[in-house]
Amino acid sequence: MDHYGDSGTDWAVNAQTSLTISEQRQGNVAKIKNKHVVIGLGKTGLSCVRFLKRLDCEVAVIDTRTEPPGRQELAQEFPTVQLYCGELEQFDLSKAQELVVSPGIAISTPAIAKAIAAGVPCSGDVELFAKSVDAPVIAVTGSNGKSTVVSIIGKALEALGYNVCVAGNIGLPVLDALSTALDVDVWVLELSSFQLETTHSLRAKIAVNLNVTEDHMDRYDSLEDYAMAKQRIFEGCEAAVYWLSDHRTKPIQAVPTLLPFGGDTQAHGRFYVDDSGTETCVMDGTKAVLTDAELHVRGAHNLLNVAACLAVIAEFSGDRYSDALPAIKAFPGLPHRCQWVADVDGVAWFNDSKGTNVGSSVAAIRGLAENIKGRLFLLAGGEGKDADFQPLATAIEEKVDQVVVFGRDAQEIADAVAGAKPVEKMENMKAAVEWIKGRAKVGDVVLFSPACASFDQFKNYEDRGHQFMTAVRG
Repeated sequence: MDHYGDSGTDWAVNAQTSLTISEQRQGNVAKIKNKHVVIGLGKTGLSCVRFLKRLDCEVAVIDTRTEPPGRQELAQEFPTVQLYCGELEQFDLSKAQELVVSPGIAISTPAIAKAIAAGVPCSGDVELFAKSVDAPVIAVTGSNGKSTVVSIIGKALEALGYNVCVAGNIGLPVLDALSTALDVDVWVLELSSFQLETTHSLRAKIAVNLNVTEDHMDRYDSLEDYAMAKQRIFEGCEAAVYWLSDHRTKPIQAVPTLLPFGGDTQAHGRFYVDDSGTETCVMDGTKAVLTDAELHVRGAHNLLNVAACLAVIAEFSGDRYSDALPAIKAFPGLPHRCQWVADVDGVAWFNDSKGTNVGSSVAAIRGLAENIKGRLFLLAGGEGKDADFQPLATAIEEKVDQVVVFGRDAQEIADAVAGAKPVEKMENMKAAVEWIKGRAKVGDVVLFSPACASFDQFKNYEDRGHQFMTAVRG
């Protein structure tokens, strides 16, 4: 079962032996009755199986894909755990002892929703983690910037002498981390809205909501529904860090300590960005803490990310954040996030393949456009996730000189931009890169920030980013 719930044919497999369809349809209730049923295998689902088996639980796995990621690992590690591949509706999930749902599957899926209505407990990997963890947790969500923020916080707290484990949506499943990390002083978790849907017991030491922009509209009915999923990060937390300029990030429930960041010189949190002088600075009240020139990460959005990090670090460390500033300044940035690729014939190329939604790409455009002397080319496209591309069109009209689109929803982007700036539609990314190479001149900048998911033509955003860099350097 993938990120969008795409399903395969109806069949079931033991970790080692295939069954016939008729055998699979007989006794489905017995196969999952009184078991902890992991729905969706992959990296996260496999981590849930490992965790549950360490507790000696009876476990079964259901996945709608015929060849789900992690199948071989499951067979090797747990040959007695049954893996069933097929539609969820084939199973009466109300007979399960517990449903453990992977983030890519919505709990509103009819078969799951029916089981929940019947009283079956439903959790995810983060909920299992929350019930088992002892050390304090710093939890970070937001539409954009999560990975950068948790990475900076992790490096900064390490510089202050803490034993830190960074995990979650950034790549290391929290349950695998829980079993391998030793003597952790503080957990720093990146959490998506999908993970938060099944999380009830986190009670973070510090919970952070960076921003809320339109994303995953193929999963949520509205932006407000999406924002409410993000709000779950604040349940039971001790301190809440939120962006003063985005009302959707502010906790709607009572939180003991509120720590807004950002804003402007007239109304701002303790840490904010001031661009009114000759240098753009991250401020602590009236004191400049660092300037944009001192950071390796580029763009105004990254200065705001640093302001959020400082709010967290100051709160957690008892205001010792100044000792962590060298680590923050040295942070090189993460791959596929406004990452410089190469200068080719005087043209600078940047890879922002992680820009999988409109808000992220808008931030990348505005951040990169600040210091460009030549023209800015934007390469975008992919699976739009039912997004509204109008905010992207506005940023393009203000900052971009030439747009090149490709992928499944390329025409939607082209239609949104129509009349604002020149748009060229290409069959694929490689063709788009070659087209730009033939037209960009010395001093121009090319930004690959798709504003879309990658699954129409690539395995994931990393694969997309690597292919882009190969095409640029080729």
